[in-house]
Formats: sequence, structure tokens, C-alpha cells
Amino acid sequence: MIKIAVPSDDGETMSDHFGRSLGFIVYYVDLSNSKVINKEFRKRKYTEDFHGHHYGYHHEHEDESVTSPEEAKKHLDILNTIKDVDVIITAGMGPRMISAFRSLNKAVIIAYDANPDNLINEYIKQYSNV
Repeated sequence: MIKIAVPSDDGETMSDHFGRSLGFIVYYVDLSNSKVINKEFRKRKYTEDFHGHHYGYHHEHEDESVTSPEEAKKHLDILNTIKDVDVIITAGMGPRMISAFRSLNKAVIIAYDANPDNLINEYIKQYSNV
């Protein structure tokens, strides 16, 4: 069994911004039987203030090599929320988070569908053992 995380604000639809999502839908997938065993919505703890990362606006970080304490807290919160997953499917992700997930041997797939169940079904079709 593998676990796949998809960013979401409501536990039903995919969020279009990984770092601003309020949580993640985590799918428990049995690839040997080509089916979803369970899914749950995990809310992030650190979502109250995105300091410039609110909906409709995204700012560029002045120096990509420097992480502010606020940004580090947000990244750590994301990592802690989905630390046990194997795959992350997201519409987009910054280079620091991609690097962090890769260093933890997590696969990152860039894809988008408002209904994340469609993405999971496509993943199962591509990677199923059946």
C-alpha cells in the first residue's frame, strides 16, 4: 500500500497552490488490487497567516537562497502533515519543497484536476500491478 497526498482546502477538491492549501487529501492506495482503500483530509496547523501568499496574489521571494523563519515554519508544517506519504500530486510546487520531498524519497508529480479522484485513478492505471 502507498499513500498519495493532494493539496486541498476543503477535503474534496484540489487546491491550485500547494503552499497555500489548508490541508491535504491523503489516499491509501493498494496498487496490487488497483483500488483506493481509504482517504482522509489532514488539516495543516499553520494556515492562519500566509504573509503575502493569499488567494489571487503570489510574490516572488527576493533571495531564493534565504528562507525566512515564517516560511520555514510553513514548510515544516507541510512536511509534518504529510511526512508518511509516498507520492505528492500537485498543480505546482516551489524548488525548496521539491528538493525537501526528494531528499525524503517522496515522488512529486505535477498535475491538476479539480476532482483529485480523477488524478488518483489515473495514477492507479499507470502504476498498478494488475
